[in-house]
Amino acid sequence: MTNIIRLPQLSRNAEVRAASFNEADNTIDVVWTTGAAVRRVNWIDGEFDEELVVSPSAIRLDRLNAGAPFLDTHGTWSLADVIGSVVKGSARIEGGVGVAKIRLSTAADAIDRVAKIKEGSVTNISVGYRIHAVEKTEREGRIPVHRVIDWEPWEISAVPIPADPGAQIRSGKDEGALFACRVDPDLSTANRIRRMRMEMQMRQQQLAG
Repeated sequence: MTNIIRLPQLSRNAEVRAASFNEADNTIDVVWTTGAAVRRVNWIDGEFDEELVVSPSAIRLDRLNAGAPFLDTHGTWSLADVIGSVVKGSARIEGGVGVAKIRLSTAADAIDRVAKIKEGSVTNISVGYRIHAVEKTEREGRIPVHRVIDWEPWEISAVPIPADPGAQIRSGKDEGALFACRVDPDLSTANRIRRMRMEMQMRQQQLAG
């Protein structure tokens, strides 16, 4: 059975292309999606495998190509979180992956973070995106597949480390915070969902207090 549903903004890890820093124009090249399947879990659906369709017809590139922000760890609370921007018109699909060119900031408050990117200490990139349509397919005896057929990247971020294979970070504008939940293979699906709910409640209490 296949259903079409709509979901809030999410994030995926990607990479800075090795040795791509161009000193002349202060830019780096990034791969912001490969479309690889990622195991996710939420309190509505339980566990599922999310697959991003990487094609010009499936990805809305308008925001990236208009000069979307390059952020520090998906920060959205301050202009200081902006440490660069996507070079207009540079986002494209190439060889089955999403690539773009980033122009790094020269502002004084971004110097230390940009320096780590230039020297190669920070190489991990995460893309924040909104899903517009996903095919949700149940598979008897197997984890369901959510095949994302219409999605829109909103921003690209530098992040300190990539997500653990068992923990995906969700950029939830609906919850006002980022939540991570480790998918522990030794737990049942019900217990995993229960643990995720507890972690979300604890995080919300921390934010409120």
